[in-house]
Amino acid sequence: MQSRAAVRYAKAIYEIALEENSVKELYNDMDIIKSVYFDSLDFKNLLSNSLINHEEKKKAILLLIKNNSALTDKLLDLLIYNKRVPLLADVAISFVDLYNKYNNIKEATVITASPINSDLQFQILSKINVSDIKSIRITNELDPEIIGGFILRYDGKQYNASVKQNINNLKKELTN
Repeated sequence: MQSRAAVRYAKAIYEIALEENSVKELYNDMDIIKSVYFDSLDFKNLLSNSLINHEEKKKAILLLIKNNSALTDKLLDLLIYNKRVPLLADVAISFVDLYNKYNNIKEATVITASPINSDLQFQILSKINVSDIKSIRITNELDPEIIGGFILRYDGKQYNASVKQNINNLKKELTN
């Protein structure tokens, strides 16, 4: 759960992006920040490290986003001015959530042992009874522990079709 301050920053920057007709560009930047935050411990440390000055943090963040929008720059400046740079990831997460809500996009997480392509994503999503698959954004997380198959998390539910789960089920049946 994001802090109230992060949600407020996200709402404010979303409103400004709507006025400037640059929501999609800002969404792309926020999505990159969100992804990097979840994928990189170094990025998390960068945001929370008080020994690194804010301008250096800004330079490092903008290096991650190849063609950042002007609003991303302004948001970083505002967070620096208010000494709230550590909130950036939560602001990005809140912004992506807002974007998905306003555009009627749901998120699904597919956990697999190795990366999957779009055809396989489509096949996995067919397991969900949804009328418009295009309104679902898929995040592929890797977990070699599941051995094979997949785990699908969508709309508060989990569908576990992993090899590890099948092995565990088989063990239970054999011990009963």
